Amino acid sequence: MSQRVLIADDDHDARVLWTAVAETEDLTVVEAEDGRQAIDTLKADNDFILIILDVNMPYVEGYDVLKFIREEDSLKDIPVIISTSDRTTRGLLGIPVDDKTVFINKAAGLDNMRRGVANALGRPIV
Repeated sequence: MSQRVLIADDDHDARVLWTAVAETEDLTVVEAEDGRQAIDTLKADNDFILIILDVNMPYVEGYDVLKFIREEDSLKDIPVIISTSDRTTRGLLGIPVDDKTVFINKAAGLDNMRRGVANALGRPIV
């Protein structure tokens, strides 16, 4: 079975970019278009090696999805990338930071996104 990543972002273009990055790491992508869909997906299926969450999403924001993940025994050890295109840190207020949570500013470009995924997975950065 292939290794899978959940990408939750309401911006289609951002999901396309994250998918391109994930595929360079040989990951199979499952997409969610908002936070509620991300939680529903995770309730039904927890077989992911990485979760990528946009901070600002409709219905349920990324930090609330992260809180859900960290409170669920079956999910709490999965690395999570919190992602935003906001160039300030104001979007990070309330986000719990731990050794399994990485922040990536997707506005910094594909190379930054690639490094973030490799780092979150504990893989060498190429």
